[in-house]
Amino acid sequence: MEERIGYKNMKPFIEIIGLGGGDINQLPLGIYRKLTSEQQVCYVRTLNHPVIQALQEESVDFHSFDDIYEKHDHFDAVYHEIARKLLDTANEKGNIVYAVPGHPMLAEQTVQLLIQSQEVEVEIVGGQSFLDDLFSALKIDPIEGFQFVDATSFSRRHLQYQQHLVFCQVYDAFIASEVKLTLLEDLPADYPIYLVEAVGSKEESIQEIPLVELDQQMQLSNLTSVYIPPIDKEKLHHQFYRLKEVIAALRAPGGCPWDQKQTHETLKKYLIEEAY
Repeated sequence: MEERIGYKNMKPFIEIIGLGGGDINQLPLGIYRKLTSEQQVCYVRTLNHPVIQALQEESVDFHSFDDIYEKHDHFDAVYHEIARKLLDTANEKGNIVYAVPGHPMLAEQTVQLLIQSQEVEVEIVGGQSFLDDLFSALKIDPIEGFQFVDATSFSRRHLQYQQHLVFCQVYDAFIASEVKLTLLEDLPADYPIYLVEAVGSKEESIQEIPLVELDQQMQLSNLTSVYIPPIDKEKLHHQFYRLKEVIAALRAPGGCPWDQKQTHETLKKYLIEEAY
């Protein structure tokens, strides 16, 4: 009885397991043993992962939330409903196990929502990020500048085109279309991009395509990423920082004599004319 003092005040416990970015051969031995030895159902965000498919063949029981994706138009609502269902299940049944693709702390909004909740205790267990395999497959060094972007939730103004740019969670043609239309605001239609599929697994593939064809690809899945190589800043003429650089060059020593003489006062008379 002494061991159970304060038991009623304890919060439910959710153990979050990362399934890695590849197949079951990349799954750490400890995680494999944990998943195959658990007697309870393992909750997963999606069944669309090669590790889950392999473990199902070993009679591991999974409960997924794939059906929730069809109920909402926005992923934010999907992730909030999944987190709510997990919290309700933990409050009802006690400790539960929740597994996600990749690493739990990399581009997993449901995990962030659970961590922020005051209803449960959360423990992160294992999970290999696919970024190491991604860098190896693409032969890029992130020290040169790297930006990792959630394709389901991003802003054009935050994109850094002079860095290596990777979009994750390009699940389907709809998301691919949103990414393409945004990028076409800044990049030429024929700009070469790369579809990276199931990186680090035996199904790994890298396909170069022109940007305009991004949403025309049939092979898009939970394991699809899109890589945008860095672009020379001289080709980004329409971005505001380029205007600032041009003005700075014109007014610098050796620049345009007329521009160097101008002040706010001298430019007033041109304001209405230029506005028209």
